[in-house]
Amino acid sequence: MAPEQDPTVQRRRLRAELRRARDAVGMKQAEVAKVMDWSQSKLIRIESGQVTISSNDLKALLALYGIKDKARVNGLLELARSGRASSFYDQYATLLKAGFRDYLAYEASASVIRQYDPVLVSGLLQTEEYARAILHDTYEFDSTAADALWAVRQHRQELHDRDNPPDMLFVVDEAAIRRRVGPSNVMRRQLERLREFSALPHLTLRILPLSRGAHPGMAGNFILLEFADPTLDDLVHLESLDQITVKDDAQLIAKYLDRFQRLEELALSPDESEGLLDTLIDKESSAVAATTGTGTGAA
Repeated sequence: MAPEQDPTVQRRRLRAELRRARDAVGMKQAEVAKVMDWSQSKLIRIESGQVTISSNDLKALLALYGIKDKARVNGLLELARSGRASSFYDQYATLLKAGFRDYLAYEASASVIRQYDPVLVSGLLQTEEYARAILHDTYEFDSTAADALWAVRQHRQELHDRDNPPDMLFVVDEAAIRRRVGPSNVMRRQLERLREFSALPHLTLRILPLSRGAHPGMAGNFILLEFADPTLDDLVHLESLDQITVKDDAQLIAKYLDRFQRLEELALSPDESEGLLDTLIDKESSAVAATTGTGTGAA
């Protein structure tokens, strides 16, 4: 499966190229707007990716910047064209937190994903039963909305099936895997799924034990995205109750990268993490057996 090129990411690539081209000719936004007979706000919106740009406007802008190489012009026109397309996630926009739609587009194009979770298993690693329990019990979505949001998670998890999936590094707080979500059989299968994921070559899963006490991750979850494409700046994803914030601030990213590295140092090794998962799987299997009256833990 080839990497997905979401229109949001294509627009981000185009705006980076346009800013670079304007800087190369030493023009200010006000100067460009005057020559193009645009309002300055129009250029600002184009360069920030808030709006798309027509092919004719783009050709005129590239001519102003002295870009005449046919291959480069055609490449930028293709970026503009693909940036006007619809995204898979557009159909779920009304259900997603503000900012999450864009984050999902960037996630699909990342080469490295680093994620810390203090209370939940990442959506990239969830089973359907676990996800539905979270959607119903935590976020109080009805079954129709839960169906749609599980489809979003399924689409995200296709990252694992790519020929060259991104490197994924997860630090999960022990509290997240000890908190029982749904019945014992649901939690057992989620733990088994984590154990399966931990064996994948592109994925590293480390558990931060409760015995470490207070630590920097208690301030909240975060995700860092790194891109192989030089036109895309790295990003940090931060989440609040009602909103997702995605920032490309280099200093902020460095701060969170340092925090992630400190959490890795505090976490169990991958092998130790697998051992803890095995222990918890056995515990949940015993709980299932006690509930069902079987000796096998089948459910």
